Amino acid sequence: MKKFLYAASVLLATFLLTLLVLSLFMKEVRYTATARVKAPVVDSWITFLDPDRQKLWQRNLEHIEALHGRPMTAGSSFRMEFSSGDSRIETVISIIPMQEYRAEIKTMHYEGYRFVTFQKLNEGSRVQQTVVMRGTSLVSRGVLPVVRPLLQRDQMAALDNLADLIETSPSIDSQTYE
Repeated sequence: MKKFLYAASVLLATFLLTLLVLSLFMKEVRYTATARVKAPVVDSWITFLDPDRQKLWQRNLEHIEALHGRPMTAGSSFRMEFSSGDSRIETVISIIPMQEYRAEIKTMHYEGYRFVTFQKLNEGSRVQQTVVMRGTSLVSRGVLPVVRPLLQRDQMAALDNLADLIETSPSIDSQTYE
């Protein structure tokens, strides 16, 4: 039993030391997800920016609450609440219609931004999202590199859901952008 406790304490100490080292040297993590959509950029753009359709493609999104302006519009701030109990505040920094969306992100433990681009392809469009996050404490900075693959996997799944939604139910408002 003593050998087991010793081994467990050595493993725990090694893990904590690794987190400490990571938190000292890892300032931020970056991950990118891309989806190819068999629909025009205008449909991808409108569906992405529609707050009422966010829950249809964002995993575990429960609610969007406007804090300032209408969510997903330039200058707006809004809170996104997830079924896991997590929430984030997103503030839209800039929008270039049918090209890019930029927003700052703040959660209880992390802050950063997301940059989403929309590109016309020969047969459809491409939506690419890059997220850059920084931990706001020593612990969250240490944990970020460990959870980065999970965060990227979730973003890839969300963009795949977005592509499926766009392809199965294109926006009816797209004529206003053409």
